[in-house]
Amino acid sequence: MKMTVLLENTTSDPRFTARHGLSIYIETDCHKVLFDAGPDDSFQKNAAALGIELGEVDIFVLSHGHNDHGGGLRSLMESNSKARIFIRKSAFEPHFSCSGANKTMIGLDEQLAESSRIIWTSDVHRIDDELLLFSDITGSELLQSQSGCLKKENDGLFVPDDFSHEQNLIITQNGCSALFTGCAHRGLYNILQSAKRHCDNLAACAGGFHLKNPSTGVTQNSSLIRSLADELAKTGIQLYTGHCTGEEAFVILFDILGDQVRYMRTGETFDID
Repeated sequence: MKMTVLLENTTSDPRFTARHGLSIYIETDCHKVLFDAGPDDSFQKNAAALGIELGEVDIFVLSHGHNDHGGGLRSLMESNSKARIFIRKSAFEPHFSCSGANKTMIGLDEQLAESSRIIWTSDVHRIDDELLLFSDITGSELLQSQSGCLKKENDGLFVPDDFSHEQNLIITQNGCSALFTGCAHRGLYNILQSAKRHCDNLAACAGGFHLKNPSTGVTQNSSLIRSLADELAKTGIQLYTGHCTGEEAFVILFDILGDQVRYMRTGETFDID
């Protein structure tokens, strides 16, 4: 399968627009998949620069209910009439980033939840033989503290986000599987453990690992990043990351993992075998 990064926080090519967010286009034997849509229509402009026709996308997956991943959803729905749209229903609940008394709304456009095109997903949602969505994360190991500022509104109260609105995608092709995660808020280690229950041969993982707080710019403490890297090294899977991982955390990961981990920037394409 081929993965093209339509949007990430950075780019090394002036043809493309970088934004804080994530959008990944994936071509498989059977599908053209869009995983997340960034904060606005920048992913579409970058796709056009790459010669990618997003009108041919037949599957759209929203990883979770934050606007740096779903802010471009309306733009996609207006320009693409064929894609089936897979979202957790709780993704449209109010979500906030909080710092002291300051609360910033980071949720989705609630009006879009009324669309008949949306397919509400379950904890384990099989789309077909290639595509599986799952959110049944049970572990709590190596949890990053950077998620502590993220809240949801419940009966007028701001409570810690439990990330029940977050889902992950497994694509299986030719006997090998690749995992796609938006921000891995529930901990990449725990998500990988759950993924192993759903596929036999996990060869790659792509997405944000949420090792940097986007509000404060603070990177997760290095001891946790190194512990995570030690566990990732044992898996042997190829890792592609960016967005909320942050470049400082990536340097620490690379120091331990070497070429097992690669930074994915806006406009880059990778073949995943």
